Amino acid sequence: MIQLSPHLIASVVVLVLVLLWFLNGLLYGPVLKVLDQRRQVVEGAARDASAAEEKIRRLQEEYDRAMREARREAKALFHKAQEEALARDKEMVAAAQERADAMLGKALADLESQADAAREQLRGLAEDLSAQIAAKILGRSV
Repeated sequence: MIQLSPHLIASVVVLVLVLLWFLNGLLYGPVLKVLDQRRQVVEGAARDASAAEEKIRRLQEEYDRAMREARREAKALFHKAQEEALARDKEMVAAAQERADAMLGKALADLESQADAAREQLRGLAEDLSAQIAAKILGRSV
């Protein structure tokens, strides 16, 4: 059986301490360093993702606001154009109505003058005809 002597215990303690120091320098230190770097990278990526998410949210809000404004402006322009078109239509209808009224007035005036001329002509023909009838009835020549 193994006897525990102070020298053996001191040797084991020194060996364990040297092994711990050696493992800490070659294994634990680099592993802990890599894990710390990885943790920093993950935290940085999380911060970047959070910042990017916030930026996306702000850009989306800005886009939505711009779209609402553009729709409002487009609707206002459409209504303005529609009102202008209606006003032009009314002006065109009024101008056409004035031209039609002028043409109708002129046509009525021409018709009335033609009717007056026809009446004068008929009056003259009636006088000539009545003179011929009277001459035939009375037996005279004209």
